[in-house]
Amino acid sequence: MNGFVNVLKPVGATASDVVVCVKGVLGEKAGHLGTLDPGASGVLPVAVGKATRLFDFLTDKVKRYRAFFTFGKTTDTLDSYGAVTQTTGSVPSEEQVTRACQALTGEIMQTPPAYSAISVGGVRAYKLARSGQDVQLKSRKVTVYAINFLRRQGDAFVFDVTCSAGTYIRALARDVAEACGTVGYMSALIRLSSGCFDIADAYTLDEVRSLGQQCLLPVSYVLSDVETLCLPDQCYDDLDFGRYVACAPFEGLKKVYCKGQLFGLGCCTNGRLNLKYYLKNI
Repeated sequence: MNGFVNVLKPVGATASDVVVCVKGVLGEKAGHLGTLDPGASGVLPVAVGKATRLFDFLTDKVKRYRAFFTFGKTTDTLDSYGAVTQTTGSVPSEEQVTRACQALTGEIMQTPPAYSAISVGGVRAYKLARSGQDVQLKSRKVTVYAINFLRRQGDAFVFDVTCSAGTYIRALARDVAEACGTVGYMSALIRLSSGCFDIADAYTLDEVRSLGQQCLLPVSYVLSDVETLCLPDQCYDDLDFGRYVACAPFEGLKKVYCKGQLFGLGCCTNGRLNLKYYLKNI
């Protein structure tokens, strides 16, 4: 049994809780494709069986969020679950927020929150932060494709954010606030999509438990936008045994077929086919 389950993670559950549920229902190994904090909800794709081979391919996809930022105070975790560390009472105008969002759109350098799963000397940063250590993480390049301000809802400003993998929305709340001359934190977060997985098609955990295998999407579901490379029949044995196969140069990854069978996702390196993701018999 191989494929994907598009899970609608509820607030309070960890990504690991979701994986345990899917494994228990389907009886196969599983792994989530990009974590969500316990306080966040929304799309959490789970790879099942041999589909876990596509982990690296799928975790690097564009993400879309509905984000709620509260300004005028901040917390140590940069979300609503942390302890308040600073209060200014200064709430920016909608015009200030819009300008700040424009300045933070595009390819930017972002410093991850201290309370994150990034490894520091083999230890998760959040564990060091919880023990009272001063965690200094290096900034890294991420891409924010769009931050669209939608409305004010009570004390929170509501945004739709489209960004690359590795972008911390909590850090974005901090940086928008700083650009407006105040402090802020992420008060709520819903992931609307992760690559080709959309919230409109996601299953709740109760639905996963009741529907079981009916929730499983085929491996081909995540490959619909990938171009196809069909090789001559005589290449079959070479592909099967991992031997040298010449190919015309091409960019990126392609689905590699031979004799009508999908072998995997491959790239061209110096005129040679390199199967980066082996998918035969899935």
